[in-house]
Amino acid sequence: MKREKSVIDFFTGAGTGIVISCLFSADTMVRTVTIVLGVVMIGIGWYREAKYDKRLFRYMNNEER
Repeated sequence: MKREKSVIDFFTGAGTGIVISCLFSADTMVRTVTIVLGVVMIGIGWYREAKYDKRLFRYMNNEER
């Protein structure tokens, strides 16, 4: 589970860094594609985090019983 959390942090952190760094560059097609790639990476991170949280809560509920 620790590895999964680091993968989630990689996708959200790298995606955020890509998007923020592209906001200060000149308007080009490469910039647009890079921003889209960054947003997709953030989306992947959020999706994986939702699955991770669901699995974690299920595990916590089973431990309480």
